[in-house]
Amino acid sequence: MKKIVSLFGLGLLLTLGTGCNKEFLEKQPSNDLAAENFYKDEADAQRALNGAYHGLQKSGCYRLRMWTLDIMAGNSIVGAGGASDGLETQQLANFSTTTANPGVADIWSTHYQTILAVNVVLNRVPAINMDATKRDIILGEAHFIRALSYFNLVRLFGKVPLILTPQTTRESLNVARNPVADVYRQIEQDLTSAELVLPETAAIAGHATKGAAKGLLAKVYLTQNKWADAATKAQEVTGLGKYSLGSFSGNFDPNAENGSESLFEIQYAYDPNNNGFGGDAVCNLRSEFMAPRSSNITSGGGFGWNQPTAEFVGQFEAGDRRKALTVFSNGDQLGGYTYSSNSSITGFNTRKFIVPLSAGLQTGFANDPLNTVVLRYADVLLMQAEALNEQGRTTDARGPLNLVRARAGLLPVNTSSQTTMRDAIMKERRIELAFENGERWFDLIRTKDNSGTIRALSFLRALGSPNDQYGVGRGNISEKYLLLPVPQNERDNNSVIDQNPGY
Repeated sequence: MKKIVSLFGLGLLLTLGTGCNKEFLEKQPSNDLAAENFYKDEADAQRALNGAYHGLQKSGCYRLRMWTLDIMAGNSIVGAGGASDGLETQQLANFSTTTANPGVADIWSTHYQTILAVNVVLNRVPAINMDATKRDIILGEAHFIRALSYFNLVRLFGKVPLILTPQTTRESLNVARNPVADVYRQIEQDLTSAELVLPETAAIAGHATKGAAKGLLAKVYLTQNKWADAATKAQEVTGLGKYSLGSFSGNFDPNAENGSESLFEIQYAYDPNNNGFGGDAVCNLRSEFMAPRSSNITSGGGFGWNQPTAEFVGQFEAGDRRKALTVFSNGDQLGGYTYSSNSSITGFNTRKFIVPLSAGLQTGFANDPLNTVVLRYADVLLMQAEALNEQGRTTDARGPLNLVRARAGLLPVNTSSQTTMRDAIMKERRIELAFENGERWFDLIRTKDNSGTIRALSFLRALGSPNDQYGVGRGNISEKYLLLPVPQNERDNNSVIDQNPGY
């Protein structure tokens, strides 16, 4: 693929010196990172791995595009300034996406740049003369990052080019898409390799661990309806004895990051040289996007994106402790700020990820230090419950489900009906994981309701056809939109790559 190959020289030099851990965010001068001076020792291997981690920090991945998928899933609307503000996300939410959508292109290119950085690590690090155990861990982390990147791609695009070695200009630049089954097979192989060598506790906070590999593999199995395998992997995570349900709010507190519930999270920090719109930035921008528009509780005043719908807010049960921590409702307070329902189109704003000025942390315009949790223990418990229930073990599924509900202050679910339990688990996932990296969207497209219809189709059509009360075209959903289009610029550069049906 020309776009990937053309980024090899520049992209590698830009990323290799940028770490994603808060302990080593310094950037090396690019002229010190020429290939002939690299891959000599353990420090070089670590810097190369840091470059791969940095890809996960970018806007095409967890800084922006992954969490905006929840807007597609019907939990929220774009909000913001209206008109052309966030037009690419408006298209996604209205199911009017085209092959020229820049947000879709951002997802595709960022993930493949990350895969390129990983492939360089896997290609060059084995030859470095260094401690064998440390080398194996670095390679295991690289396998984990590649698996996560391909997992996002295959869920969003279906068939994708499976590129496992660094490409050079001497090779063919035309790469066809591989079958979905082949991509999942490679993801499973990468994660199996990773879990064998990764430590239970990372030497550097935010790096992949054995629990992260097992937890992600559970989700990969769950997505393919491999229920027994998913349940086994989820149980292996529990069996490690390292994870527990702490406070719900701790998952979104910059002072409680990498805690007992976190299996894997993307590391962010205040960046004195960039804001979140910079490609090489190491800060987050989610707090600014989520804060009520012009509320001035963040450095930039707040952009008012990702406004929860009344339908979503209505799903919270009475007494659910998560509600006030997830959404702003009329009269809610944060620091010295009192929220008014007039602050958004829907009457609600997202509260979950906001780092207010009153927290006293170093922040700036679109420049906040809050990590993004990609996988946490509550998710693992809910996956375990689902996998058990789908095997007909509904009574066993109650245990992990009710652990999550108990933390939220809710009564246990005691049903013996598989269909009732199925709906209860899906609802719990929706509430517990709301606005977290597209989890709701991925649940909608991978599962069917009790009538056998893909949930994305039945649920989104039920919100209004063609428009719901907010003027969003949820009812435009069709099977075509269950996958994103392959970006047209990729097809222009690659004569053998085909398009998804309907685009």
